[in-house]
Amino acid sequence: MLDSLQNLILVALSVALFVAAVWGLIDALRYPESSYQAAGKQTRTLWAVLLGASTLVSFLLLGGGVMSLFGIASVVIVLLYFVDVRPKLQQYGGRGRRTPRQQSGGW
Repeated sequence: MLDSLQNLILVALSVALFVAAVWGLIDALRYPESSYQAAGKQTRTLWAVLLGASTLVSFLLLGGGVMSLFGIASVVIVLLYFVDVRPKLQQYGGRGRRTPRQQSGGW
């Protein structure tokens, strides 16, 4: 019973890592290079490669191998993107959205 519960948890974590890696890759590609430069982060190409590799590794580990060395490295890369890089990119108004500071007109 406990063994099957552990396997179920590992598979759920593997699926969650894969979904987060795909989401991070798509999100990273939506920001222009200028947003990365303004945020003081590495280049868009580097983050695309890192998140693409994490997506590939997480896909290969979907059976529950998230606790391997490559799985842990993928978790670290995805968490680093979502915790550090993405919030900085959002501050600089990437993806063509206008932030409240950039709106013009009105009173």
